[in-house]
Amino acid sequence: MNKTWILSSKEFVKNSVQNRNGKNKGLRSIWFNGKNSKEQAEHVKPQFEKYLVDNFKRLVNEDP
Repeated sequence: MNKTWILSSKEFVKNSVQNRNGKNKGLRSIWFNGKNSKEQAEHVKPQFEKYLVDNFKRLVNEDP
């Protein structure tokens, strides 16, 4: 895969979950991919496809 997920800090907080216990308690996590267990294939979750890009232009064009 020649692409990466790029999010602003606000988008990350909006789409992430805050860990409630364990060694990372209070930190935030986000899972961009899902796995089809029948086919053993990973895929991008549909709600995160808009953040999948191949350059950083998405952040330059973002409104403050």
